[in-house]
Amino acid sequence: MKKLKYAVYFALLLPFTTMAGQQYYEARSDAMGGTGVASSNREGAAFINPALLALQTPQFNDFSLLLPVLGADGADKDQMIDKFDALEESYDGLEAAINASNAAAIDRFRTDLINDLESLKDNTAYVSAGVGFSLVIPNDKMPMAVFYKSYIDAIGVTAIEQSDIDALTVMDPNNPPEVSDLDSQGAVVAGAVSDLGVAISFPLSIVNMPISVGVSPKFQRIDTYNYVVSANNFESSDFNDSKYRNDESTFNLDIGVAMQPIEGLVVGLSGRNLISQDVDTVEAQGRKFTYQVEPLFTAGIAYDWESLTLTSDIDLNTHKRFDEVEGTQYWRLGGEVRALDWLALRMGYRHDMKDNTSNIYSLGTGFSIGQTFYLDFTGMMGSDDAIGGVLQTSYHF
Repeated sequence: MKKLKYAVYFALLLPFTTMAGQQYYEARSDAMGGTGVASSNREGAAFINPALLALQTPQFNDFSLLLPVLGADGADKDQMIDKFDALEESYDGLEAAINASNAAAIDRFRTDLINDLESLKDNTAYVSAGVGFSLVIPNDKMPMAVFYKSYIDAIGVTAIEQSDIDALTVMDPNNPPEVSDLDSQGAVVAGAVSDLGVAISFPLSIVNMPISVGVSPKFQRIDTYNYVVSANNFESSDFNDSKYRNDESTFNLDIGVAMQPIEGLVVGLSGRNLISQDVDTVEAQGRKFTYQVEPLFTAGIAYDWESLTLTSDIDLNTHKRFDEVEGTQYWRLGGEVRALDWLALRMGYRHDMKDNTSNIYSLGTGFSIGQTFYLDFTGMMGSDDAIGGVLQTSYHF
């Protein structure tokens, strides 16, 4: 029976990977399809391509603080979480009815519990969330930024056992057995990556063509979660309890290059998490998974024309999160129209060239209040009822 459950978990995890696609949130980048290798502004450059800090230095000489950026996205097309809540109520009602020897109530709650189990078969849900900040310190020779970002992916699956349904179907309300935990299970498998680092950029010039290189050494913490319990005990918020968590602290490195061949055109290349890391989850019910932090290389191009920016990024290699889950490789496209001095409108699209995740559409806007305060927010949506949003504020002084 355990082998069957593992097969169910594996089969459900295979097509189910994350929506956000780049392991960080930044409202302008996300609104433009997740682009940023060539188009990121100073506040977000440390997250994706530190070289952009130096390339933009001649235009800006003020400090900027991005604090905070908050993002989340998810998909629960099966309403799995609500169904688990209903199942728990049915289970508790059945237990109380059996203890009270109430045959009518036993029959009612038994039927409800059967329906709840049937409705949970092959259900999946996904959520990710993240926070971040950056402080940009201008300097003509070596601009830099201090940054922090944290991002978590969580996948929920169910393994419903027919034995539970059969036992409830033949239960005699007048002579019920003692209540025990269901064989059916709910599981949440998750991984989180938190980075604290310094992005340093160096301006150069080749035949009068501006070019810059950047490097971001960072402390990195990786947390993994493997929460597997009987369906009647499933509480999605319990997955991050310490007994289901494993963690590892390490060092990692991002690099980037950016150049401006002609006025308005930027070409960039970034490599993130150059040191591979594998962190196993704890073992739960005899099963564990491996969360991977692998190098991701992305090329980008952006063109600024007066009040319009068009940009595109493409991942140069496949990127995997869990060892058991298929990898992704994104092509991203986005644009920004600065309609007024204080208002920007953005649109974007992201496509997984491996066809393992949904196509994602995004729309966002940014406001400035005076020369100091900026507010940006983004909405994202895709198939399977996927939806997400990012909100951030930044300050320039």
